[in-house]
Amino acid sequence: MSGPAPEPGAALAELDRLAARMETALDDEQAALAARDAEAIAAAAARKAELAAALESARAALERATGAASGPALAAALRRADPDGALEQRWEALRARLAALRRRNRANGLAIELQRCAAARALAVLRGEEAEAPTYGPHGAARVPATGRSLGRG
Repeated sequence: MSGPAPEPGAALAELDRLAARMETALDDEQAALAARDAEAIAAAAARKAELAAALESARAALERATGAASGPALAAALRRADPDGALEQRWEALRARLAALRRRNRANGLAIELQRCAAARALAVLRGEEAEAPTYGPHGAARVPATGRSLGRG
């Protein structure tokens, strides 16, 4: 059971607090990527997963507090709860912050994929396998043939 609905301002504050923690987790992940520290990358990924679940739960709490789902209905509910518009302004700022976090997370994911591909190519060279030049798929993404087994699987 989810319990009573929080007040909209408190729900927004919780979302903002969690967004700040996600920013820190992304900073940590980016530093771990730069250092090529596999353990720190894994720890950051686990922290991000926990925070993503907490953010989703906090978003659901905001929806319960306003009685509206995300989008225009939520903005309208926040206007009704606070005719001065402060809650809606906080929500719009939070939406922009969360969008920036999604972009940073995608950039970190791309960096992880690039490092994984570089490691796979290095392993192929060490094994004496012929390195094939990457080809491009229909959407412009490089397709690198799989070599050996995945580093993440036993």
